[in-house]
Amino acid sequence: MNRRTLLKLIALQAAAFPLSLHASNALLQKRRHLILIELKGGNDGLNTVIPYQDPLYYKLRPSLAIENRDIHSLSNNIALHPSMVEFKEMFERDELALIQGVGYPNPNRSHFRSIEIWDTASSAQEYLDDGWLNTLNMPQSNSLKGVILGGEYGPLSGLSQGVIKIGSIKRFLQQSKQIKGRISLAGDNKALYHILHTEAEIRKGADLLKSSLDKSMELSHRFKKSTFGRQLEAATKLINSDTGIPFFKVSLGSFDTHTNQDSRHSSLLKQLSEGIATIRQNLVASGKWDDVLIMTYSEFGRRASQNANKGTDHGTAAPHFITGGMVKGGIYGNHPSLKNLDRNGDLVHSIDFRSIYHTIARKWVGVPSKHLHEFKQIGFL
Repeated sequence: MNRRTLLKLIALQAAAFPLSLHASNALLQKRRHLILIELKGGNDGLNTVIPYQDPLYYKLRPSLAIENRDIHSLSNNIALHPSMVEFKEMFERDELALIQGVGYPNPNRSHFRSIEIWDTASSAQEYLDDGWLNTLNMPQSNSLKGVILGGEYGPLSGLSQGVIKIGSIKRFLQQSKQIKGRISLAGDNKALYHILHTEAEIRKGADLLKSSLDKSMELSHRFKKSTFGRQLEAATKLINSDTGIPFFKVSLGSFDTHTNQDSRHSSLLKQLSEGIATIRQNLVASGKWDDVLIMTYSEFGRRASQNANKGTDHGTAAPHFITGGMVKGGIYGNHPSLKNLDRNGDLVHSIDFRSIYHTIARKWVGVPSKHLHEFKQIGFL
């Protein structure tokens, strides 16, 4: 038995087992899944959802503003970025909810602090340890609750058991095969007992995953060959496999576009739009699209005005997207005013991000949260 391989696996996953792939909570009984997509670095909302009829937009962004001829109009005054062709199609099918002006009071412009606020659903003055999904009053079980496919644990941090972090399903299964043999313990060495117990549970978890995944490794529609594409592919396969895992987290970045934003931002939005469209195609084919909810989030938006380097700096409010077969598509909330910016020249939020979380907790997961009940629900479900 290769102890180095075992310890590496434990470190990579930071998983607390035991687990089984079946649980009794409401989310698993309904076979529903939530995919969280982190737009890492702070997505520029103004060039994602464009106020193309507002002359102030072109004044604030003389070289970054998107030309009218290239946009995908959603209404008389807002449009999607040219790269988001598939999002426009999903919007027309009433499967894409656009939530405008999302943020929180007294916003923080630090990457690290602001994403911590989003991950824990705290206020700007609070410091919480647990991810917001860990605050949901879900019944205790030995289930595999979540899989991190990109980025950090974030919204799933603090869960006492059943969250694993993997870069590749196949690689995880291959690594688990290297854990062989068994050592009999004499005495009361709790640390070594924990390692051996974890070894057995990793192998058990890998066996359970493999038995399900063997049935559904092939997808009818191929994802683009990219890090983001591989994350989405893994999530799709795990959903199709009937493992019943409720939560997935993936990451796309970097959206921290301080310089020469135009081409990089366009590429990232294209990856997002194409990737989610491919998830949809595969889940429609497998009959599971109605069982999936996909949500984007990011630590903040960007400044209303461009900077001297043809980029944008850290800002505040931004739009976010919710999609899935059961989503009530449409536009929710108002586009932030470019006339009434805050004293730092930032957009003023109109929807607290915790309202999105509260809606998902009550309407999708089906359980209350310890500290989200004070926020209004939004009608996308």
